[in-house]
Amino acid sequence: MKTLFCLLALVAVVASFAVLPKVPTEQDGALNCLMCEVGVRVAENPADREAHTVEDKFDAECKKDLGAIPFAEKECEKYGNSKLDPIINELEGGTAPEDVCRKLKECPSN
Repeated sequence: MKTLFCLLALVAVVASFAVLPKVPTEQDGALNCLMCEVGVRVAENPADREAHTVEDKFDAECKKDLGAIPFAEKECEKYGNSKLDPIINELEGGTAPEDVCRKLKECPSN
């Protein structure tokens, strides 16, 4: 009976952690800012803004810049899939490259 109670308590604790949303940390913000800057750098040239070209360049540059960070490959891929289009849209809309990441709230304002 004690074993069953302990097992149920353990399942309840694990389930509560699985349901809680991830709270962004300062490190997450710095990583997003860095990845945004890489995205702007690779999409800055209008001739290279074709989606697959930017995505391929972003993956290569991001992995090169963040290679020492564990799980960088997955983070680069995830970021590229969700954030490259807004970066390209800002650049095509005339936002200066140095302002894109602040405007998208990926980097803090100075």
